[in-house]
This record gives sequence, structure tokens and C-alpha cells, in this order.
Amino acid sequence: MRRIAVACLLIASITAFPAAAQSQIPAYVVVGDSIEFGLGDDIGGDGAGYVPLVAATLASFIGTPSVHNFGQPFAATRDIWRDQVPEALAAATGHAPVIVSWGGGGNDLAEVVQGPQAAACRQSQSCLGRLNGLLNEMEQTIERTIRRLRQTLGPDAVILMRTQYNALLRTECAPSPEAAALGTIVLEGQPDTVLDRGLNDRIRSVAERYNAEVVDIFGPFAALADTLVSSDCIHPSGAGYQAIAVSAGQAFLAAQ
Repeated sequence: MRRIAVACLLIASITAFPAAAQSQIPAYVVVGDSIEFGLGDDIGGDGAGYVPLVAATLASFIGTPSVHNFGQPFAATRDIWRDQVPEALAAATGHAPVIVSWGGGGNDLAEVVQGPQAAACRQSQSCLGRLNGLLNEMEQTIERTIRRLRQTLGPDAVILMRTQYNALLRTECAPSPEAAALGTIVLEGQPDTVLDRGLNDRIRSVAERYNAEVVDIFGPFAALADTLVSSDCIHPSGAGYQAIAVSAGQAFLAAQ
């Protein structure tokens, strides 16, 4: 029932879609971390996480895709680049159209944002500067990843890039209000500081440079954190995965 509900939301957003080529099999290839893997999903019956939901939606528009999910729990951006991208490119070979989902960055930042010094960090330019340096390194890795995908898969591939949400905005998840605020700053930036561009700003910039579509989930998760973030204070809930699937489907349609 959940897959039907998500697909209906997306179908209602368009009036027509070109039929898939009958001679080729589409591919939906996914790289990322535990969110792509589907940890924390508390709604069973249709697979774990958002990937099966998006695959079901894609089937309505391009035919049933060959699904290859390489997302791994605890993967950092460098792990996605080094370990998952080569497998993803191999899996996409011979398929058309190709849709690639990328998500990551949370594991790179988790220890810093939730560490013992997090409470005072947002008041310290030197601390924000260190975080900015970390984000610069992450941005380079993310750009290298998306550039490789675009160059290898060509201009017709649809690349979806998921932003990160702040799980600490869920009630009872943040060790302190300062930690929750720092989480938002690291993701969305803080004007007039050295950290004026957060991780999500960088994801959006890379997407623009390589004609990728942004699956922008920060806002919905911030508004409905108690519903969309799991009680483990890390992963999406089942409802959260539904929200990601809807946003991913809308991003896919925007690329057409």
C-alpha cells in the first residue's frame, strides 16, 4: 500500500510522460550510506528504505528498472567514491535510461557535530574554520564522484543528489540546543562567518555544475523532525523514507 500511495503522489504531479524505449532495460543505480541502505525503516512489507519506493515509481514511467543498490551503512563520502562508484558504473553498463541516486556526508560529520566540543563550536570562528576545511575536502570528493558519473554515463543519465537532514532537530535527540543549532549550521551554513556554506549548499552547487537534480530533504525534515526522524536519532523513520521517495520522484520528473 505504501508504494501505491507514493506513486500516486508523483503521478498526480504530471500530465504525460514519454513511453520507455522497448528495446532497452532501464537501470536505477544507488550509491550512498545507511539512508540509501534503508536502516531505521519501521514500515515493512515493501522493502527497506526509499529505494524500493522510487524504483516502483520509476516503473510507472520508464518501465521496470534493473535496481542496483550499493549503499552501505557507515560509508563516508570517500568510501562512496572509492568503493561504490566503480560498481555502480559497471552495473549501469548496457542499460538505458540510467538513473543514479547519490547520498552521503552524514557519517563524515556525525562525530564532529555530536562531539564534546560541539556546544561551544558555533561561537568560535576557529572551530567553524576547521569545519569549513572538512567541508572543503568533502566537497572535492563529492565533485569527483559526480564528475565521474556524468563523464562516464553521459548527458542523458539522470543523477539525483540527496541533501542531508539534521536529525538532532527531533525532540529528545540533541544533547543540547547548541548541538542542534550547530547541526543546522554545518548543513546550511551561517551567513557572515567563515562557514557561510554548509554541506547542503555544496551539494546543490555540485549538482548545478554537473546537471544533476537535487533531492532536497532538509526543509521537510526540519519542519517534521519528530515524524520523519527515527527514534534512533540518526536514520529516517518509515514516514521519513516515504518523504525522501516523494522528493526523489519529483526530482526525477524535473529532469525530464
